[in-house]
Amino acid sequence: MFLSRPPAFILCALLLLPGLRPALGDDDNQIAEFKARAGNMTATAISNDGRLVLTGEDDGLLTLWSVETSGTVRNMMGHYPAEVFACALLPDGKRAVSCGDDNMVIIWDLATGKHLRQMSTGDSIPWVMSCNADGSLAATGCNDGQIAIWNLAHGSRIATLRRQSSLCSVLFSPNGRLLAASYSDGHVVLWDTSNWSAKLTLPDADQASVGALAFSPDSRLLATGNQNGGGFVWNTADGTQHSAFAGYANPEAKPNPPVAPVFPGSSITPDNRSSIEFLCFSRDASMMLGSIQDAMPRFWETKTGRSLGTGDWFSDNRFYIARYGFTFSTAQVTPRRDFIVTMQENFARVWRLTFTPNPPQ
Repeated sequence: MFLSRPPAFILCALLLLPGLRPALGDDDNQIAEFKARAGNMTATAISNDGRLVLTGEDDGLLTLWSVETSGTVRNMMGHYPAEVFACALLPDGKRAVSCGDDNMVIIWDLATGKHLRQMSTGDSIPWVMSCNADGSLAATGCNDGQIAIWNLAHGSRIATLRRQSSLCSVLFSPNGRLLAASYSDGHVVLWDTSNWSAKLTLPDADQASVGALAFSPDSRLLATGNQNGGGFVWNTADGTQHSAFAGYANPEAKPNPPVAPVFPGSSITPDNRSSIEFLCFSRDASMMLGSIQDAMPRFWETKTGRSLGTGDWFSDNRFYIARYGFTFSTAQVTPRRDFIVTMQENFARVWRLTFTPNPPQ
């Protein structure tokens, strides 16, 4: 149970964007930059065509940006004075969705900047959100373990999924058939969207809260990353483990004296473990990219979990938000997976993403 809201949060989130061209010349990889109007950025989303970015701030402001010009399209006073926790741009290009610390879920008209619908989560705090691929549904995950499923055409709640553990992340599969939900007790549940029943509960592999979720483009694999640095890839058909990988601040660290691994089969020890904060697959799902707390972004081979090296083309390498002691990734992957947006404090930057790691030293 949480008795009070913590002070300022530090955020860095990742989103991938489809085919844009560089708009800034200072760095070959950087193509756009956005600065918050008043507070710090706490949420972001990308349109399907990659031309618009929506950001939310800790003072309730929502801003719609043009990636091509790095300019403002529209400001919207969303959840003022409450913090925006998550936002999404819907595929129709006309609407957006946001949720915040006022326990409200709001559907926006992008042409006017006005509310189309406002829905309340009651006493539950909706701090994570995911929309399905066609923009018909939104899932908001709350501090008390509830997931509210919303029909975005009507602004109505159509289902409530319950589990006695605080939510860390929610994510719809690309094919829309599954909703993955990760919890602070280390479990991940795959919910069947046809009847909103729990299809699979993945094993508690490391007894640590799971903040990072990523589906492969074909929805057959789910990657999870936890606060102990434990990474796992699961088969979504039957819940069997496909591979395991590790997040480390320094993978070559040799603890002295030797320390037992944090979890069986891992090379992570308490001396070198580092929380996995964000994950995404390459287009062909052969590789994964992850952000590691206080370490460089890391690449892994999906089949074996082998570390392939690091990425060094970000100005900052921490892409996460920690709220109430848990990690929340607000990343969203677009189909082409060519670009990435990083956020920290009052800046969001768009970078060219390449799955070409620097080999391990």
